[in-house]
Parts: sequence; structure tokens; C-alpha cells
Amino acid sequence: MAAHRIILPSAFCLVLTGCASINWSFLEPKKADTESGKVHGTLAHPASSLAYRDTVAQYAWIEGMRKMQVRGYGVVVGLGDRGSGQCPRQIRDLLIQELAKQPEFQSSGPGELTPQQLIDSPGSAVVQVQGEIPAAATRGTRFDLYVQALPGTQTQSLNGGRLWPCSLRVYRDMAEDTSIPGKVLATGQGPLFRNPFADEAGAATKRNVRNAVVISGGITREDRRVRLMLAQPSYRQSGAIAQRINARFTGEKIAAAESPSYIALRVPAAYRADPGHFLALVRHLYVPNHSGFLEQRCRDLAKEIVGPDTLYEDIALAWEGIGRPVTPTIRDLYGHAQKSVSFFSARTGVRLGDDLAAETLIRHASDADGGFRLEAIEELGRAGAVGGPYRPLRRLLDDPDPRIRVAAYEALHRARDELIAARRIGEDNFVLEQVPTSSENLIYATRSGDRRIAILGTDVKCEPPLFYNDPGEQFLLSAEETDATLTVFRKAPRLGIVSPPIPVHYDLGALVSLLGNAPEKNERGEVRGLGIDYCTLVQALHELCRLRAVNAKFMLESPTTIEMFGPLTPTGRPEYEETSEESNEPRPSEPRPSEPRPSEPRP
Repeated sequence: MAAHRIILPSAFCLVLTGCASINWSFLEPKKADTESGKVHGTLAHPASSLAYRDTVAQYAWIEGMRKMQVRGYGVVVGLGDRGSGQCPRQIRDLLIQELAKQPEFQSSGPGELTPQQLIDSPGSAVVQVQGEIPAAATRGTRFDLYVQALPGTQTQSLNGGRLWPCSLRVYRDMAEDTSIPGKVLATGQGPLFRNPFADEAGAATKRNVRNAVVISGGITREDRRVRLMLAQPSYRQSGAIAQRINARFTGEKIAAAESPSYIALRVPAAYRADPGHFLALVRHLYVPNHSGFLEQRCRDLAKEIVGPDTLYEDIALAWEGIGRPVTPTIRDLYGHAQKSVSFFSARTGVRLGDDLAAETLIRHASDADGGFRLEAIEELGRAGAVGGPYRPLRRLLDDPDPRIRVAAYEALHRARDELIAARRIGEDNFVLEQVPTSSENLIYATRSGDRRIAILGTDVKCEPPLFYNDPGEQFLLSAEETDATLTVFRKAPRLGIVSPPIPVHYDLGALVSLLGNAPEKNERGEVRGLGIDYCTLVQALHELCRLRAVNAKFMLESPTTIEMFGPLTPTGRPEYEETSEESNEPRPSEPRPSEPRPSEPRP
């Protein structure tokens, strides 16, 4: 493969969070405070637990658990006159070649847009794009992208822009300014997002209008290879482990013993949204299968979980790996006085389909002093129809604690509860969800995973008198005390244009729809949308709530690592390690220091 001279500054490599909803907490053995019931800390010798002995984790470790760095170049469009046609020749030539392959540029008739015109437009800007594909990601997994205007160009701002479809590759760095591009592992596109409140958080997080994030803008094109590596090579052992895994996850052949040292793994369809859960179960599967072993181990774990310095998470996963035969044993623990014991046994029961366990989790979710409210709510959302959890979760939408309300909403959203009225705004701008509640009105906006604005409450609306002028000069809202409707003006200050007044109902859902929908009119000639980007709209809602111009409180999803601390050094694996067509993982990964190293199989 020919080498392209690609220059990417080292400062551009940074950690991305919120890339995928994958729970890797199983890598951190936990113990609990038996008085408060809260999980914390790490055991010094987890190998002493029966949740480790005789499991897959004793004999092998998972290879392929680091993130995969990918990067490339793209074009951001929709910048008005804030973009720049400046672009180094090599990058320009590379982009033209890639853009010419896209369907939008296949026709060459009169008036058709060409790649050259797209790049040269003052309303576009060439950008560097980087992301990290999550460990164990499957084809179609989404992850966040970090976008940065090319250094040295005249691009003023990326605010309100959209990343045109681009390719993302692994690269092998040969020298300080030279890299060899590898295969395309992902594509990227979508509207740009920046933290609208960064300037309020202090100098460390001041916004840079030449940088932005595309939430869930990266999409993987293939499964990442994940496999088990045996501590002591053995055909017999690798075959036995593969057979045990396939027996637990019936219906699919997901484990194949490739050699005495390696067992290839494929994430089952049921776990594609949460591969971390699948891999956690694999590690906690017991290898021995002689008569009576699993039954006895299940009873022994029931004794261990009520003792001191207990690995609750690991015991729960070991039970879950055994499957439904554990149900009679763990049912006796649902009502245990130790809340940690009660929660983790009930969580196992829910995951195995036990309706009685769901009732226990509902009690934990409602227990203001229990220490497991958020975890129980999340688990109930995962449970779907088990135990009919929707009605109890709906009650939690009226909880005094806004964190509990948001957690209940997120669980109901995940379970696709019919209570939530959802509609897509502006094609892929964001999703608006309205949830009737009898508690204090609340507006919640996400900044990872998917772009959502949730309106929780009844009769959430703007209240006159009201005046709001968007800091980015995109729109203006106005209403006097006696006005029957709210008035909206769309602005284009660089062109010196202000739209005629657009009336809209005071209902907040109607206003959000008008602002966020694509600029167009309906069949009656009424303006249907103004094309305001998600980030600008979130900022406006925050300010309107702060000014009490909306009868609701505002809550933004917890900040990401980037927004709290700024760009960090990369934690993903060096890109060149996965450029091989034959193997995505040519170098074995070492076990985490906090975990016991796999031991030699017992005779």
C-alpha cells in the first residue's frame, strides 16, 4: 500500500467519552460496605472467591479490550461565510478522491456540485476527524467523533455545521509527519455539537469554536475481533471452554477453538447492544461440567455472598452464567437484610426472567435510603416485560429527586414505553420526547449516545413577558404580557436579513419543533421549521428556564471527561497494531493489574 504523507498533530489525539453504552465495570472487582450496602473498593485477592475459581477467567483472559483509534479528513458544511477553502494540496487531493466515490458526486451534468466546489466553498471547511471504536464493537456500533478545523486555515467557526460523510481509517505512523493509511474501519457524518455552557465552567473548559463533537457520528463497518487467550496452551482446554460457552448461549455458535492458545468469540445478537455484559458472562462461566458441580457451587456462592469482603458483582455474574437453575437458591436472598445481597441476587433473578426478582428491584428503586436506586431503575429498564416494571417506573417520574426522575425516564425510554410520545425533529437534528408527569416540570437534554430533548411535566410552556436574543444571532423570541402567541424571528446577520414575524403557540413542544425542524413551509404556506441546530437550541432552553420564561427546570446530561478536563492523552491502542487484514489483535493484551492472572489448568 502506498504511503500518504498525512500530518496530524499529536495534540489532536484525545480521549472520547460517551462513545457507546458499554459497561466495562466487570473488570473492576468490587466489595461492599455491609452496613450501608454501598458497593465500593477493590479486593486485594479476588482469586480467593468462588466466583473466580474454576471459571474461564482462571484459565484465560480476553484479548481485544482496548479502544481502536481511527482518524481521517472530512468536510463540514453549513457554515455560512465562516468556513474556508484553504487546504494543503495532499489533503485536498485525498479528499477529492474519496468524495468522488460518493453517490452525491456520481453524476456530472450541468450545475451538479463537484468535490472541488464543495471544498472551495466559504460555507465549508476541511477538518480533521478522530474517534475511538469501542472494544468488542460490532458492525453498526456508533461512537462519538472529535472534529477540528485544520491548523493554519482561516476557518472562523464550526458552529452549526454538519460533517459530510467521510471515511475513518487506522494509520501506522512511520515518522513525525508521515503515516501509512490502513483499511477503512468506520464512516462518520452528522451535525456538530459543542458544549453550550463551556464558557460558564471556567478557563479549563473554555470553548474553541474551531472544535466540535459529532455525537454518535461514527459507525463501524465490521466486527472487531475479540478472543480468549489461554494462559497455558491446550487443545483439550480450549475445546472445553469453547464448548461451555456455546452451551450457555444456545442457538448460535459464538466460540471457536482456533488453536491451543486462542478461542475466537462472536458477540451474540442478543448482546450486540451491550457486548460488555456478554464478555463479563464469558469470564464468569464455570468450565467443569461434571454431575452436581454447578448445583454445589451455586449453594456455596449463596454462603459467600453474605460474608465480609464480598465480590457481589462477580458472584452475581457467576450465578447468571449458571442460568435458571440458580433461581430456587437466590430467591431465598431477595429479602435479605443486607441490601447488597438483596440487590445483586434480585438483579440476577431479573436477568434470568424471574418476576419475583423484579418486585424486589422495584422496592430498591423506591427506597430513598437504600443505596441502589439508580442501579435498580436502570436494571428495570433493561428487564422489559419481566415483572411488568413500567408502572412502578412511571411513578418514579414524580420523585422529588430530579436524578431519579431522569433515571426513570431513561429506563422507560430504553424500554420504549408507550407513555413517552416521541417525534424526530429536523431529520437527524434530535428527537423530542414528551412525558406527562404530575411533579415539577423538567426539561432534560442529552449530550452523548443520541441527541434528545425530553419535556417531563404537564402544560410546559413559555410565559410572557418574554424576550430572548440568541447569542449566535440565529433567532429572536418575543412576547408581551397580553400577546396571544409567541413571536419568533429568524436572523441572518451576516446577510443583513431578518424574517417576517412567525407566530407560535406558547406550548414548549410547539416552539422546540418550530426551531429545530428543517427550514420549510407546509401546504398552507406556514413556516414549519427554522433549522436551528441542537446545541443552540439546548442553550436557549437552559437560558429560558433560568430566566423563568419557561415554567420548568432544566437539566443537562452529566458532562463528559473532555468537557470537564479538556483534551487528554489517548488511551486507545496504537493504531498500527490493528492494520493487519488477517488479525485485528496481533499482539496479546496483558490482564489488568487488579485482576488475578489466569492460572494453569488443573489436571
